[in-house]
Amino acid sequence: MRYTAILGGEERLIEITPRENGYHVVIDKKVLEVDAVHLQGFALSLIAGTRSYRCDIEPGKDGRSAVLVGETVYPLEILDERKLRMRRASGKFTLEGPQRVDAPMPGKVTRVLVKVGDEVREGQGLVVVEAMKMENELQSPKAGRVTELHAVEGAAVESGAKLVVVA
Repeated sequence: MRYTAILGGEERLIEITPRENGYHVVIDKKVLEVDAVHLQGFALSLIAGTRSYRCDIEPGKDGRSAVLVGETVYPLEILDERKLRMRRASGKFTLEGPQRVDAPMPGKVTRVLVKVGDEVREGQGLVVVEAMKMENELQSPKAGRVTELHAVEGAAVESGAKLVVVA
């Protein structure tokens, strides 16, 4: 199977071929033979080369997920052809209309970095959410003004909860 994925903010071409006890994986022409054991829920135990990893996957919506490997959470988005074309075209346009920033996984709001009415730039930190013992700074998808703020420091949030709207 061939996928285009946004992993840690970078577009990657990934090919995965199932094999006995794992997968043959090609990421941007780098070949990995990966032994995999599915654990409870959305967790995997992986061996790639001589290294062992535990991956916990928190599925989101619209093909987005958060993947915990070791102590690091990686945002992951799997793109179909339509989403890929839209993403590539979006570099030529600015995002129109209000943009929602949602919690990528269940967690706790540890810091709110903005308030309603603040002007923000694209990529500016808005809210910090702690999930799976890691803090994740959620950033503005566009330059604009904070029009809604639902995040409250110390509050628990569910995956997909609306935290901020930037217009």
